[in-house]
Amino acid sequence: MEIKLKDLKVIPDKRVYPVDIPCYEVKDNLFLRRLEDVKGEVSFYYDTADDLVIDYHVKGKMICPCAITLEDVEVPFSLQENDLVSFDESEEGFYLKGDMSIEELVYSIVFPEVPIKVVKKEKIEYSRGDGWSFLSEEEFRNEHIDPRLAILKELTFEEEEE
Repeated sequence: MEIKLKDLKVIPDKRVYPVDIPCYEVKDNLFLRRLEDVKGEVSFYYDTADDLVIDYHVKGKMICPCAITLEDVEVPFSLQENDLVSFDESEEGFYLKGDMSIEELVYSIVFPEVPIKVVKKEKIEYSRGDGWSFLSEEEFRNEHIDPRLAILKELTFEEEEE
């Protein structure tokens, strides 16, 4: 289904677009691979000040790469909000850049909610090599302090008064 910008400028009452996306592959995004099982609705209407408003309620799953293993991690989402529609990038509000498919519209709704870092819940086997290894956060926190640097923990800094 395609949303035409010219049609939105002359809607008499309210226009509702149902959302049912089984899978939408995302290109050129490091933090999101695809959207799955997205359901809900997106509607457009004019408020009392004659501003075009977008009202959406969508939920589904984001498939993001694990920050350590790059395996797929499922991140559920549920978004419900309304915002003024902007036809110019410099204006504040939800920017519509011309005619777009419902999938592209949902992607632009979900995009700000994509997490920057996702780590899978299962135990991760870290790589090791000859004389080196990755440390988990737990191992890093339990690491002993080099005795030559231990004296630095005792230092305190005083602020100078002018």
